[in-house]
Amino acid sequence: MIIDLHAHAFPRLGTASNRHRAKTQLQFIQHHVQYHIQGFRRKSDSKQVALALLNPSGDGIEHLSEVNFRVGKFGRVEFTVNGEDYYIPWYPCFMQDMEAPPELMLAYMDYVGVDKAVLQHDHVYGNLNEYLSDCVHRYPNRYIGLAQISEWKGYQPEERERLDRAVRYLGLSGLYFSVESFSMTDFSDHFDDPKFEPLWNLVSDLKIPIFWALYTGQRNRLASYLEQVQRLSRWARAHPDIPCVYTHGIETIVLRSQSERFQIPAEVIDCLKNSNLHLEIMLHLMAPDTEYPFKWTRAILKQLYYEIGPEQLLWGSDMPACERTCTYKQSMNYVRQYCDFLSEEDKSLFFGGNAARLFRSE
Repeated sequence: MIIDLHAHAFPRLGTASNRHRAKTQLQFIQHHVQYHIQGFRRKSDSKQVALALLNPSGDGIEHLSEVNFRVGKFGRVEFTVNGEDYYIPWYPCFMQDMEAPPELMLAYMDYVGVDKAVLQHDHVYGNLNEYLSDCVHRYPNRYIGLAQISEWKGYQPEERERLDRAVRYLGLSGLYFSVESFSMTDFSDHFDDPKFEPLWNLVSDLKIPIFWALYTGQRNRLASYLEQVQRLSRWARAHPDIPCVYTHGIETIVLRSQSERFQIPAEVIDCLKNSNLHLEIMLHLMAPDTEYPFKWTRAILKQLYYEIGPEQLLWGSDMPACERTCTYKQSMNYVRQYCDFLSEEDKSLFFGGNAARLFRSE
């Protein structure tokens, strides 16, 4: 069985969804893309501009620039600065209406031969517990869904109740935990604060994995990211019974900010050596100035293979965003066809076996 650990289904971006007002969702999106690797383009001529157009005055949501930020069409999010319209090509151009119904992902999966996909979450897509539950119940043999809470309020009883309901009654099978959401409180709290322990006790009782998204969107980008890596490493040592996935592979800010490009910081390797941590491999999206078959990824994958072992590595595509840099099939083939140090057994683990074990799937 081939399992894609990272796929998405969502209604049109920037629309209200249950607990999230449309304005709140747009704020999450703006915070998420304000330093985006795709860069900014002027709408009048589509020329890329080397300007820091969305620079916030601080790290929290309340510090976002006032730029009439909005969701456009054809993969774009748009904004206006000093009367000039700009956009970020955030998603592939085929995303005409900026939505991804579950049937779109199924069509791609059938085309390339993927049996099952994990539908990850995030506040940029809205509050989708019910939406993803519907996807799972309509296509039970094809989708595994992750739950979402308001992470910055995760110590509150109502958020624990929300997670409990998502797992026990909505049929979701893990928790997607976005550290970036702590921007709602200007990063005044942290997930490893003692007051969050009741949440982790519930996760342990539910016997579900946590999918950690460590990107923060803070101004001091590399230092902030590595701080979260170290927090996760301490957290993992303190909660060895909770299986976890370090999502999005090695974050793009790491790959761009080292003195020698494409080097993995020691903090990341140390974190991944925790026995309850798995790493999602999604390197095909991390350097859009390089092209398939992404030769630079082989040294990184080889290091990860020998440092943390094939049992901890899982493939994720991030469809439909994947097709910003390569095709869905190529997101598999840069590993499957070009990493000759992987045995067929290793590839079986990487492309499904490890994910099946994580979710106790057949």
